[in-house]
Amino acid sequence: SAQQPALRVRPSGRARCRRTMAAAAEAMSVTPTPAAASASRTGAVGTLSEAWTVEAKHEGCYTGGKVAWSQAIGSLACLCNEELHLVSLMGDAPARRVAEEADPVLTFALDPAGANACTSHRSGLLRHFRLGEPPALVRSWKGHDQVIADVCFDASGNFVATGSVDKSAKVFDFSGYFCTHSFRGHTSFVSLVRFHPSRLQLITVADTEVRMWDLKTSQCMGIMKDHLTSISSISFGKIKAGHYQLISAGRDQVVNVWQTEDKCALVRSIPVFEKVEGVAAVPTQGLLHACAEKALRKEPFAKWLRAEDKPPPYVIVTVGDRSEVRVWNPANGQCVATLGSPHAAKGALRQVLCVDEDGRQIVTIGEDMNLVLWSLPEFKVSKYIMGHNEEIVHVQLLPKIKWEGDSSSKGPAVSADRFVCIANDEHPRVVNCKGFGAALLRGHTDLVISCDVSADGQWIATGGKDQSIRIWSAESCRCACLLSGHTGSVSALSFTKRRPKGPKGAAAAEAQPVWLVSGGQDKTMKLWELPSPKQLAAACAEDGKELNIPKSNVAVIAHTKEVNDVLVSPNNKCIASAGQDKLVRVWSFPELKLLGECKGHRKAVWCVAFSPIDQVIASASGDGTVRLWNLRDYSPIRAFQGHTGAVLRVCFLANGMQMVSSGADGLLKLWQIRTADCAATFDEHSSKVWCIDVIGERMISGGADSKMCVWRDSTSEQAKQRHDEQAELKIKDTKIGLLVQEGKIEKALTLCLELDRQGQMRQILSNHTMDTISSRLGGTADDAAEAKEGSLNGATTADVNLRRWVSTLKSTHLEKFVGILEQWNSNRKMAPLAQMFLGILMVSVAPETLMAVEGMNAMCEGLLSYLSRHQARADALLQKTFVFDLVLQSSGMGLALMDDFGAPD
Repeated sequence: SAQQPALRVRPSGRARCRRTMAAAAEAMSVTPTPAAASASRTGAVGTLSEAWTVEAKHEGCYTGGKVAWSQAIGSLACLCNEELHLVSLMGDAPARRVAEEADPVLTFALDPAGANACTSHRSGLLRHFRLGEPPALVRSWKGHDQVIADVCFDASGNFVATGSVDKSAKVFDFSGYFCTHSFRGHTSFVSLVRFHPSRLQLITVADTEVRMWDLKTSQCMGIMKDHLTSISSISFGKIKAGHYQLISAGRDQVVNVWQTEDKCALVRSIPVFEKVEGVAAVPTQGLLHACAEKALRKEPFAKWLRAEDKPPPYVIVTVGDRSEVRVWNPANGQCVATLGSPHAAKGALRQVLCVDEDGRQIVTIGEDMNLVLWSLPEFKVSKYIMGHNEEIVHVQLLPKIKWEGDSSSKGPAVSADRFVCIANDEHPRVVNCKGFGAALLRGHTDLVISCDVSADGQWIATGGKDQSIRIWSAESCRCACLLSGHTGSVSALSFTKRRPKGPKGAAAAEAQPVWLVSGGQDKTMKLWELPSPKQLAAACAEDGKELNIPKSNVAVIAHTKEVNDVLVSPNNKCIASAGQDKLVRVWSFPELKLLGECKGHRKAVWCVAFSPIDQVIASASGDGTVRLWNLRDYSPIRAFQGHTGAVLRVCFLANGMQMVSSGADGLLKLWQIRTADCAATFDEHSSKVWCIDVIGERMISGGADSKMCVWRDSTSEQAKQRHDEQAELKIKDTKIGLLVQEGKIEKALTLCLELDRQGQMRQILSNHTMDTISSRLGGTADDAAEAKEGSLNGATTADVNLRRWVSTLKSTHLEKFVGILEQWNSNRKMAPLAQMFLGILMVSVAPETLMAVEGMNAMCEGLLSYLSRHQARADALLQKTFVFDLVLQSSGMGLALMDDFGAPD
């Protein structure tokens, strides 16, 4: 029935509930369980890891297209995966992203204040975004009938110009979003549009032609046509206040300087003998002050600048297919400085921007989709911003060893805050885990495909398709040594892995030679004796000379096919190699004598790893399995299956009882070695995960999706969180009992609903409903006296109005309550209670509110199907009650009852 009488509650035992609640509150402040506490240090032997959390990740900030600089906000704006990213020069992580779902951004422009962005989209629409936190869309409007190729703002930010494939250029009022000018006259599509820095004039570029338009008269002021091929870039050079020259560069290997006044006459043509992709005008006044402040005399550009009696007001910087950054004097057309490209992809350059009003910084953008920040006038690379890395083929953490005092009993504390990254290019990178700032290792002439880090983290070895091995200083990123001898690509490298036992041992190791093992696609494995760390450090000095080792100490044919991986054991006693021939082989160190073979994989073996505590070795194969092998008899111990594709990498955790593997299915899996069970799976990557590395509580992963993820072991945090949640649940469970004892039934029911305590909710309703019914039907004087005594002792009574309680439920609570009623209605015992509350819902809650509950239609269908069964059961019960009437009447009791009730004579 929907009619529910008010419930009178008589609480008791409140002191006992309060004591229980206090005990639960005390449990919140106790330390976590011993397992959770020990899990806080994954490196400790005997502890198990359960969860890893992404601490930071790098997905790139530039994938090609326009790049612009905003002086007002100090950020670079660039296109990345058809989105607009704003990247601060202090850190290369995208600060803000501007995008519209299902409508990619083609080009963009930022207003001079850096507060607004105008973007052009594939749909042909122009959109106005306010660059707040987060960026918000303000307005969309139609600009051209065809695709818009370029957008720019004027110096005031009131007008925005567009150039389109329809061979026209338009000017819009940015506050009113209406067209003020439409310029036609080009015979090809308009690829570039720029406003004059100080006047209301618009420069448009189409193929080999440049035109200047006056917004006041809507007329073409001049046509600049001197290039033979398409113009790739333009820039404005400031001569004096309010007066500028236009610099145009094209793929005809010529840079032209034009007047922007009168008839737009050609001032000078500078032959540069390369296809120019980008040009920038850099003011020289600030550079002269910088030369005086820093006392620069040896640098070529600074030397020329100081030697000039009347230096030009600006210099021209060009980049192109010669893989050089060159500086030109616009007064006489001479090249005053030439610098090699720091970019990968053979050093090809695509754009150059001046990002400082005084000209002290420029940014170059290369074919490798990365951005390099230069400091002027010394022309040195000050920062490297990774825009897009294509596939990440190798990542490895750089260990940092710290000795705790002079005692070597506890061993060193090993941490890592940098890692080595190899992408599909010839320049490995040393990257910071926080901020992903990078430094390049420049020296290889072809793709680098292998890498290893010394046990002390001081040296990095890289090998590539140029068949050479280079040894780098991890601190200075300088090449110390060059090794040559392989006749194929160097596909695997490994330093010796045993660390010194104490500070004295570390000092003694400085004078001992360094050993390196290499494997190549020429099927050979070689052992190299390198100079001592002191000699390598001397070669890395500024005045040092790169060492050259032309021959290895020992060389063997390791496999019948390419060698995929080599690794030295933690105790430097043996070497494991993995090959394309499906075998894992174990060799003696340093003799390189074959000790045994591990057979069992059905496809190529990509990686091997030694256990840090047991005499076992793990291998990852293209057959989708990780196998564990016994180093005593080289027999298989067990196989770990779970990846749906090839397993590309495997490594042990420091506890020696777990492994982490990565595969072509884009997954990372955490394995329990004793049970071969998968403890956890992580799916942060969207494509192949080529590489992983673990040191202590930090893990790094990289894959074919150009994403690098820095992971942190969060086992202890999650254990503490579970402990806190359990303690909080205990407090809330105790609070439910306390609310019931205090007569606050409605609050107790709401709390049961939040915690999904259906049993307690049913018990509260059943107990107090039966108590109320019994007190009304069969109350005695003793019950009244007991209630009065409870009241005198401080207990309270409360009226419970179920209609009021149901009507005050929030939407989330109401949705959960309806779901509970659906479950109760399917239970024969709970159906009457569910029917009562359904009646209350229909009366107390508005139909609009009920219809807003998710899945209400499906719930109603289920309720109606059970209602018919309950109705049939009630009808059958009613028919059975007629038997009592028949029995009573046949025995004469019916007449006696009628007499008792005063039936008429």
